[in-house]
Amino acid sequence: MKMDKCLLTVVVGVLLLGGCSARVVTVSPGPLIRVEGQPVSIRCEVAEYSGPREQDFEWMMTRKAVAPRIKIISTFDAGYSHTSLSDRVASGDISVVRLLDNQVELKIAEVKTTDAGFYWCQTPSTDSVISGNYEAQVQLTVIPNTLQVSPLTPPPVLSEGSDLTLSCNVTRTLTHPTYLSVTWSVKRGATSEDILTFGPQGDVVTGAKYARRYADGGIRLVPGKNGVFELVISRVMSTDEGIYECNGTEWTHEDGGNWIKIVESTKEMGTVAVTPTGQSLSVKASSSSSSSSLLLTPGETLTLLCSVAADNLPSVSLEVSWLADGRDLITMERSGVVISNTSSSGGALGNRGEASLERTGGGEYRLGVRGVSGEDGGGVHLPNQSLHRERREELWRRREVAHGGGENIQRRDGEGGADQ
Repeated sequence: MKMDKCLLTVVVGVLLLGGCSARVVTVSPGPLIRVEGQPVSIRCEVAEYSGPREQDFEWMMTRKAVAPRIKIISTFDAGYSHTSLSDRVASGDISVVRLLDNQVELKIAEVKTTDAGFYWCQTPSTDSVISGNYEAQVQLTVIPNTLQVSPLTPPPVLSEGSDLTLSCNVTRTLTHPTYLSVTWSVKRGATSEDILTFGPQGDVVTGAKYARRYADGGIRLVPGKNGVFELVISRVMSTDEGIYECNGTEWTHEDGGNWIKIVESTKEMGTVAVTPTGQSLSVKASSSSSSSSLLLTPGETLTLLCSVAADNLPSVSLEVSWLADGRDLITMERSGVVISNTSSSGGALGNRGEASLERTGGGEYRLGVRGVSGEDGGGVHLPNQSLHRERREELWRRREVAHGGGENIQRRDGEGGADQ
């Protein structure tokens, strides 16, 4: 009787000892969806084991749920592979990489449709007591590569201040639950910068240098139909020059919440150059008289016209000034406020006639000097200051000063001076 009690105690003790540790083998959560011709990685990890710290692994697969297993590769047996896979193993198309003592990764460099099936990771036992699970399985689905990226070529040259529209069509054939994203980038020399990414969750991510501009509305996304996406860059500047690219990426959302990129394609859209406003800016001063010299009687009204032309003129803010003998006569600021240096009672320019300046149309201005006097004789010049607006803020920068020539004004009694 004592012997039986002793034996029972030993058995219970062994069971309790074995129950303290139970081997656990896990693989990447599935099912896995991958694209034909793309790389595939499947991880396998073992935990709660006894024996050597470094564990060995064996990989097998079946093409159907119930079918004989095909040996793929082993960490310790060089001759483990099935004859149908041995060439791919020898070439490195199929390999196993050790990440940790207890973790490896099965890698397929270019997955084939025939690789679809169920993959098994098995760990030979090093435990003193058989306990837990020694293998784990995950399903791999291989879909054809149907991703298409088709950008439209943007205008090769744009005037500064114009809008640039970058249109890109990204599509794929939906056979399994996959998702798309589109990214626009610009390349200058060897450096490429992402401008904006849309997707795969319907979110927008901007490049670091474009975040403020996007927030201010200077860059906006226009999702279209049938896979067409447009990115509009408003009021382009010289810094927007470069080679534009469009990237389309197909994603899968796996168990555990991970977004996995399964295939991508990048296409060059084209090179865009930006012409500075100053290069196209021109100013012309004229009068109703065909002569370059105006003969006026004191007390009469002088009328001169100013015409400003530039590429994409509506996006340019103009500040227009008239000068008399090298000194400011009158200015219309970009806000439309007119500042005159003359008055009927005498101003900074002495007893000249009273000047007025008005905008009569797009780029058209009219100067009037009422009650001309002897001091109005001489040269009247028009320097135009063009300023270009940057973003939504009240930030302005001087672009160009274009001189529009002038008019030589003489008094009818001959007392007026001549422009030298």
